[in-house]
Amino acid sequence: MGFLSEIVAATRARVRSPAYLAGLSPTPPPRRASLREAVRRDAPRGALLVEYKRVSPGQPDPRLPARSVEDFVRATAPAPVTGYSCLATGPRFDGAPRDVADLARATAVPVLFKDFVVEPVQLDAAARAGASAVLLIARLETEGHLTVPLEALAAGAQTRGLEVLLEFHRRSELSVADRVPADMYGVNVRDLDSLALDRSAAEGTLGAAREAGLVPLLGLSGVEDSRTAGRFWSAGADGLLVGTAVARSPDPVGFLRSLTREPAPGGEGPA
Repeated sequence: MGFLSEIVAATRARVRSPAYLAGLSPTPPPRRASLREAVRRDAPRGALLVEYKRVSPGQPDPRLPARSVEDFVRATAPAPVTGYSCLATGPRFDGAPRDVADLARATAVPVLFKDFVVEPVQLDAAARAGASAVLLIARLETEGHLTVPLEALAAGAQTRGLEVLLEFHRRSELSVADRVPADMYGVNVRDLDSLALDRSAAEGTLGAAREAGLVPLLGLSGVEDSRTAGRFWSAGADGLLVGTAVARSPDPVGFLRSLTREPAPGGEGPA
């Protein structure tokens, strides 16, 4: 069994537990700022989604430096942060919807609820946690992991006041974009079955998504330094999601500032 099948089965079992929504507000808080509009606003200098997580399973040493949500926001907020992403996945990631709620309370910028969404109750969790948007993964449908159609999950998210970030890895997954209502799109460098990085496949997918008019468009995962960020900018990304590298950086603000686009000749540098 590959990683994706394993994590989907474990996630489905967890979210069906009565304890899954424990610690969340019984009703959604007031609607937050739009992540889509924040990405569009910051696209000229390169939008940055900064991810809070405790574990990165694709790494040789998956456990990341321990840091509370509040400390993480304090350490990164002076950087040009467009929005935050937060892992809500319990199995293998040690995340929870409560982490998303803590992050939403700690910052005024938009927050993405990031999980392997397979059940509508996860949409309830995202809304009650105060997220602006939720991640949906095209591959979960194209490989038959879903019992609820991806289109229905996307519509359910938007009914709950959540924007949808639709993730692809392979070009073939772009076929779902015509029928799944989404507000933003992203291409994951990491193959979720093997956890290997496949930059060439992802860059091809990103280029095809751009040609298809799927915008705003984000590069997801695999951002290690300014060089790897530059590959996303060259491929046409409007923004990046960065997690593991910023968690390990001794200078998170300097690291994040180094990822923005190079200023145009005669123009101004990043804010």
